[in-house]
Amino acid sequence: MWIYILLLAGSVILGVLICRNKIGNMIYCILAGIALFVIAALRRSVGHDYNNYAWGYWGYMSESLETIAQARTEKGYSMLNKLLADYIPEYQSIFIIVAAFFAICTAIAVYKYCKRPYIAITFFLVFGAYFNTLNFLRQFIAAYIMFYAYRFIKKNQFFRFLILVLFATCFHRSALIMIPLFFIMRVKVSPVSAGVIAGLTVIYLIFSWNIMEMLTQFLYAYRGYTLATSGHFALGCNPTYAICVTVFFIPVWLVRKRLIAEDPDNNLLINCYIFLLVFELIGVKHSIISRLAAYFILPVSLILMPRVVETIIEWCKHKFRKDRNKVTAWTAIIVSAFSIACIGMYGALLARNYNGILPYRTMFDDFSTEGTE
Repeated sequence: MWIYILLLAGSVILGVLICRNKIGNMIYCILAGIALFVIAALRRSVGHDYNNYAWGYWGYMSESLETIAQARTEKGYSMLNKLLADYIPEYQSIFIIVAAFFAICTAIAVYKYCKRPYIAITFFLVFGAYFNTLNFLRQFIAAYIMFYAYRFIKKNQFFRFLILVLFATCFHRSALIMIPLFFIMRVKVSPVSAGVIAGLTVIYLIFSWNIMEMLTQFLYAYRGYTLATSGHFALGCNPTYAICVTVFFIPVWLVRKRLIAEDPDNNLLINCYIFLLVFELIGVKHSIISRLAAYFILPVSLILMPRVVETIIEWCKHKFRKDRNKVTAWTAIIVSAFSIACIGMYGALLARNYNGILPYRTMFDDFSTEGTE
């Protein structure tokens, strides 16, 4: 557990010390990327899906390209494994490659979009996005592809967006859900739009068993599941995470008008948060639905939440600009409130260990990978 605590504390302390200008931000993003990479790349048997990916890698050594091409699997991930397995017998290589991809993409995004990169890294950790990259490799490769595709929603370039969606499905079919959401995400955020989405969510929850039964019958990606035998469908997630996401949504909603006034593109980011919240709330009843939140957690944690914090602080400075003592006091209160909430959410993630990230072990530890979980 201590390695994750040190990662969060080190990210904040280092950021406060060196994030003073563009050079400082660049240095910070490089160092943060290295830390994220090393912890993810060196892990062994960390994450509930780790052993599945490890055994799968060995399986690709004996598979031919023709067999892989004919199999109904996500070809992007399969081909990546096959190319590595043909030359490197150690399954750790797939985790190293994927960790590098995640770390580089995260560092670039943080440097490009955030004035204070350490705030973005903090929310990336606190919202559990980093922990998810240690577990859902295929889906988060797709999620990072979609993260860089969001700019095409802002530009209303559906064809380019569609190309990236189809590319993302080469790693996880669930990315197809983003096609209809291209149009929904462009809707202006308002109490009416939020109310409609909330109403549809309630209707879905009422008839969820029937809908989930249809999914298992008609969608190939879910034919391996049944409501009777699959805990992913029949059981829900612990509500702790959904509650935390709801709490953080409150300040987002309160400053939504100011955020959109500062940058119209923030409308898309707020919609991302709304869908993140929707899928997490539904996930309390059917855990597998919470996995769709993967396509929204990156823009929310890496871009939106840092802007929310900065917007609230700037509002405070403007409101009490004639009284420096009040500015200092309110800034301290705001920072303290977010800090307490972040520590609470991060602590809850570690305590629940819902992704199997504890205990943390490295490839240098003396044990073998056995079975699956």
